[in-house]
Amino acid sequence: MKRHLTIGLAALLSLTALAACGSDDDDAASDVQEENAEFCEDLTEYVASLTAFAALDPATATKEDYESAADEVKSDRGDVAESRAELVSAELDLLETQADDLDGLLADAPDDAIVADIVAAAQAQVAEVQASSTLVNTAVCTAGSATTTEA
Repeated sequence: MKRHLTIGLAALLSLTALAACGSDDDDAASDVQEENAEFCEDLTEYVASLTAFAALDPATATKEDYESAADEVKSDRGDVAESRAELVSAELDLLETQADDLDGLLADAPDDAIVADIVAAAQAQVAEVQASSTLVNTAVCTAGSATTTEA
């Protein structure tokens, strides 16, 4: 009886240590938040440049006014495309990191571990993978301002 209790506690401690120390999730989640903020800022600037372009008065706007406004729209559109790609990359990196952590957690379970302990330890990681899966290719921006997603 004592032996089974000792083995069970050792397995639980091993799984807990693996789950706590084996991941770069915090760094990857921070990267997603930063990239989301950048995307939202770029999107806000793009909408502002579109608004400025639409506000040109056809009766008084010069060719220089038009070219300047059009260049700003094109430039801001390029920034949105670039920050979107970086956001998606950060989201995919987070998902991959979390999925790798889950794979490691499941693969490293000792043969004599209690199934309930393995499942309990894996549930938190499964929830993180599920949450990151829903974030892939999404950004949350409030109207007119940049915000960040929580991963």
